[in-house]
Parts: sequence; structure tokens; C-alpha cells
Amino acid sequence: MDLNFLFVSMLNGVVYGAFLLLTSLGLSLVFGLGRVVNFAHGALYALGGYALLAVIRGAGVGYWPALLLAPLLVVPIAIAIERTTIHPIRHRSDIYTLLVTFGISFVIIGAIEYVWGTGTTLLKPPQPFVSTVDIFGNQYPLYRLVAAGVSLLVSAGVFAVIQLTPVGLRIRAITDDPGMAEALGVNTKWLLTLVFGCAAGLAAFAGALGAPIFAIHPEMGMSILLDSFLAVILGGLGNLPGSAIGAFVVALTKSIGGGYIADWSTAVLFGVVAIALIFRPTGVFGRGRVA
Repeated sequence: MDLNFLFVSMLNGVVYGAFLLLTSLGLSLVFGLGRVVNFAHGALYALGGYALLAVIRGAGVGYWPALLLAPLLVVPIAIAIERTTIHPIRHRSDIYTLLVTFGISFVIIGAIEYVWGTGTTLLKPPQPFVSTVDIFGNQYPLYRLVAAGVSLLVSAGVFAVIQLTPVGLRIRAITDDPGMAEALGVNTKWLLTLVFGCAAGLAAFAGALGAPIFAIHPEMGMSILLDSFLAVILGGLGNLPGSAIGAFVVALTKSIGGGYIADWSTAVLFGVVAIALIFRPTGVFGRGRVA
């Protein structure tokens, strides 16, 4: 066995897991609070990459200011989507929001193709992170490590908000018992809208941050959407710590499996998730929802 190849595959898995963590947290939050199966999450991820391009080209600013501004452009779009299409059907079965967000994803991708075209845009890593670093004799792109570190910091910030702030307390209250939270005066409707917008902002930030690594194209969110759902299911529906673990399990399985058994890596990934669901249907911590 080539240990260097295994090490690089694992490192790629950790980097991808950091991006997957951001998108998975957003999916888990939205489902945990509003029982919304958001199939538009991947399209919002892609929209973050194109918002980054729009800010860089339109405002003439550098990559890092554009990275901060791009998600702020996506958040109000997501809030408008939630208020006009998801909010009116929240009282209905989960299948309604699934179908609506599935349709919205195609609308967003169609809008992206209309405005920016169907081609792929390659974006260079920002200075001074265009070089490589030596890690145990392997040359590895520096920007990938920096981007993974930023993803982990932002994810840690999300956990801190949920655990340590009054808003986080309300979010946890709605997740545990929405009826009781509303009876105690929590404005559940607007908080759900706010969380939907913030979850979209996380996805857009991940899309913008990963643009120099994965390139920008209209379908860029489809793969990470599927992986994010697998991570959320593996970790337990609505359970944030479980989703974090699920994100890295999915990413490492794909990366290592793709390196050794490329033709079977997807099958292995679904096999891992299926086995986990059989023995732990409520996730790795046993606190997720089963439906």
C-alpha cells in the first residue's frame, strides 16, 4: 500500500469534509426547525459561487472582501423564497416542501444559466495562497488547507451561536418542542425564516470559498447536495453534532474510496449509510428524528 497516496486521499477527505460540514449544518438546521427537506440547498451553494464572481467583476474588489459580501447577496433571496413558497405550506406534509424546493432548485439553476451561461469558470486562489506546502514529503495546495480552516472556524461559530446565545436557545427550543416554544412567546414563524436564510448563507459561503478549488458552474451544487443529505441522515435528522461527524464520514469515504475503488466508491458510501441506518436510525448520537 502506498502510504503517501493514502495520506493525500485522507487529507483531501478532510478538506472536502470541512466544506460539507457547512452545507450539512444548514440542511440540518432547516430540517430540525421546520421539517423542510430543502432540495434547493445545492442551487444556493452554486449561487454563492456566482455571487462571488458578480462582486469581484462588478464591484472590482478582491477575493476576500467578495467572499464576505457574496453570501449577503444570497441570504435575502433565500428569505424571499422561504416567505413566498415554503412558509404558506409549512402546515402540510413534508413531501410538499420537498417538491417545492426541488422545483426551486431548477429555477435557480435556470436563472444562473440565463445570466452567466452554462460554461465553467476557473478561479485562481487568492494571493498569497497560490503556492503549495510540503506535508510529509507531499506537495499540497496551500489554499485548500486555508479554506478548510476557514470552513471549520465558521462552523465552530455556528455551534457557538446555537449553544451560547439567546437566539440559539430559541432555535433549540423550537427543535425540541415547537408548540411549547410558541406558547412561551417565541416567534417561530420569523425565526424559521431567519434560519432558512442563514442556512442559505452558509451554503453560499461554502460555494464561494470552494470556488478556487472546485471551479464554478451551474451544476456545482448537485454533488455536494447529495453528500450533504447523506451526512445529515447519517448524523441524525436535525442533530448538528451528528451532522458534523456524518460530513467527515461521507467525505473520507468518498475520498479514500475514490482513490482505491473509484468505480465502487459511491456504492460503498451508500452501503455505509444503509448499515448505519439499520443499526442507528436516529443517527450516531441517537438523538435525530426518524421522520
